[in-house]
Amino acid sequence: MPDFDKLMEEWPQAIEQVLREIPFPGPELDVSVADYVRLIACMLDIPIHSTKNNKGLIEAMHVIFTLYSDFKQNQHFIKKEEFVYQNE
Repeated sequence: MPDFDKLMEEWPQAIEQVLREIPFPGPELDVSVADYVRLIACMLDIPIHSTKNNKGLIEAMHVIFTLYSDFKQNQHFIKKEEFVYQNE
């Protein structure tokens, strides 16, 4: 499992700007759920280990959802999001 503290670090401003301009792929992408998980995990630098019964994909999804939950509850990111919305 990757280090959550490292995943929670703020990205460089240049990467954040690119993500504003080119968002993560949405549901319109015509790929399987497994391939979509691989794509998002790769973008977030979350490893997927080769295991039987796709356990590695399940672990990666767990990390993705845990990371999302941590971001939504993190006061630093809540304040930053509020600041961005107020200045738009």
